[in-house]
Amino acid sequence: MPASHFLPTLAFSLAVAAQNLVPNGEFHDGSTGWTLTAFNDPLGSTGFAPARTAGEGPSMAVYADFQTLTSVMSATFRGPAVLLPGVPLPVGFRVMWEKPTTTAPIPSPSVNRVELRIVDTTTNAVVYTGTRAAPNQTGTFERATFSAVATIPATGTYQFELFLRHSNLAGIPFVCWVDDVHCGGLAIDFYGQGCAGSGGFVPAISSSNSPAVNTNNFSLDVTDVAGPGFAVYLLDLSNTTWAGGALPYPLGGGCNLLNGAAVALYHPIATQGPGTGSASQILPIPNFPGLAGVRMFGQWAGYDLAAPNPYGFTMSAGLSLTIQ
Repeated sequence: MPASHFLPTLAFSLAVAAQNLVPNGEFHDGSTGWTLTAFNDPLGSTGFAPARTAGEGPSMAVYADFQTLTSVMSATFRGPAVLLPGVPLPVGFRVMWEKPTTTAPIPSPSVNRVELRIVDTTTNAVVYTGTRAAPNQTGTFERATFSAVATIPATGTYQFELFLRHSNLAGIPFVCWVDDVHCGGLAIDFYGQGCAGSGGFVPAISSSNSPAVNTNNFSLDVTDVAGPGFAVYLLDLSNTTWAGGALPYPLGGGCNLLNGAAVALYHPIATQGPGTGSASQILPIPNFPGLAGVRMFGQWAGYDLAAPNPYGFTMSAGLSLTIQ
């Protein structure tokens, strides 16, 4: 069944999930709505580009490339105004520090940090600040997640602000990436893990553009699959049960079916070699307001002669999407 028919047919039977109240907080549309309000690194740069802040698949993120080591550097970004209710709301973000060395951790984690602030647009007062410090780990990437509950003092108009801080105490330049800024639920989130096949490559699932009502350019994508062969795009309303059984379903060799397959679409892979293949599946979302809040689950399977299971497939991690 085409995905465009699948969505409206089942929409009325779905439970409504929480939506992300941060406009473009997952940066699917790049810099849209976000403004760089301060940056004091004369050698550095800022922008929006794909990054693997979750470690599973690349998605758009905001970054500050800090290069000056002689003083404290920082970048501040502010998003568009949004109406928030005066109640406790879940908030969070993902952050990744990318370093030029694999041996030295980022020291002084309380100094090298990211802050998520909520600003009252009437008074310009900061009513909430959530902080995530650098994990102080070795390796090229240091990844961390911030998750908390923010109490909004009163119903009103607010803006979300990101403060990225770098200190010369680190002794190294690094790029700080921030993604998945949310208040409420995430539009896109990863779950589970993929499994490797030829060349040790794990199929990497990702998405392009925002899964919003009345859009025809949202897609679920995969890279790092083996070629030649094919990949299968799987989409369902559940990641707990399918065909009368429980999920995840073990395929063998550490590979798991992470969601059902109400929609299963075949994509040929013509490239040659391990990890060389990619595919993309457009998921049109009709102009039907009742779809807002609907949650769905996607995964990619890649046919691979070196797959560690009798089914012959390597699997990506899972990706959940909530229509905005």
